[in-house]
Parts: sequence; C-alpha cells; structure tokens
Amino acid sequence: MAGVRKFNQRKRNTEKRKRNPFVIIGCEGNNKTEKIYFRNFNSRNCMIKFSRGNSTDPKGIVQELINFIHSEVELEENDKIYAIFDTDVGQNKNDQINAAKKLAKESGIEIITSTPTFEVWFLLHFGFTTKTFATNSELQEELKKHIPNYLKKDNTYLIIKDLTNQAIKNAKELESYQLKLGKILDSEKCNPHSSVYKIVEELIVRNNE
Repeated sequence: MAGVRKFNQRKRNTEKRKRNPFVIIGCEGNNKTEKIYFRNFNSRNCMIKFSRGNSTDPKGIVQELINFIHSEVELEENDKIYAIFDTDVGQNKNDQINAAKKLAKESGIEIITSTPTFEVWFLLHFGFTTKTFATNSELQEELKKHIPNYLKKDNTYLIIKDLTNQAIKNAKELESYQLKLGKILDSEKCNPHSSVYKIVEELIVRNNE
C-alpha cells in the first residue's frame, strides 16, 4: 500500500496546476535601473519575469521579449507583457520606436516609455513638472535635488515608495497636459513624459488581490 500512495502522490504532483499570472518585462539590456525598481513589486500574487538580452534599441528590446516568451514561457490568459524603454533626446529614435510599437502590437505587448529617461518617473514622486530636459544628464541633476546621492544602480524604490500614489497622479496629469498641446506620446518631443504609471498601477492591483 505504501508503494501505491507514493505513486499516486507523484502523479498528482506532476499534474499541471494553474499558476498565478506573470508580468513579463523587457527593458534595455545595459540598464539595471528598471529591473532594480520593478523587482520590489515581485510577490506570490505578482510574479515578475524579465526577458534576457543586451539590446538597447526599442525594436530589439521588443524582439528579445518575444524570443524569451516563445522559448521560456507558456503564456496564460491573465499574463501581461510590457516593453519598457527611453525615448532619449537628440538620438532620432522615432523610426525605431514606431517599428517597436508595430511589432509589439502584433504580439500583444504594451509599450511603456519615458522621455527623456526612466528618471522622469522618479522625479514625478516629488511633484508635478512640465520642465523640458535638453539632456539625460540634466534630468538626473534635477532628480538629485530630491535624492542627492542618486545612482542608477541603487534601489530608489526604498526612498520613494511612500510617494507612489502621488507619482501616478502627477504622471497622469502630465500626460493630459502633453496631449492638450498636441504632443505625440512615446516620442522625443513629448518631453517630459512617462507612462510607467500604467505598469505600476497594474502591479499594485495584483499585489492587493
């Protein structure tokens, strides 16, 4: 009888069980800022996976995300997939961004951008701003007025987490402001802007389920 129980237990364990939904994120290969930040939302109810690769261009990030899903993830109904990248300034990335958006749409991937960089999202935790940033460095200097020792490799979430709701409000207000001016979201000229609030809202909801 012991042998039968052992066999039945092993059989039950090998049956496919419904897992909690994944949030799958693709971001720039040489930039750890986003990964460090989003790992803070990882939990039993909100399982986050990051695609692998070293691409820094928008289309490459999306393609690596697609490759990762095909090779390592069996998607289920409530999984969400995001590609996150910066538009930057002075790099004429609009064609790359449009190609990335087309590829993402074909694959059910949502694009999340920041102009000029992800640090806009951090800055919005400290107040609403429409200041245009001529360089990425200028944005970081503005952020250092609030986080004097800011480094991209640090876990900034620990400093700003209590201000997340305010950042979401400010990001939505900024997006409305830019749209009223006729700016095209996800473009270099929509400066400043960050749609990071969209994925953060999703992660908060999942963690509260």
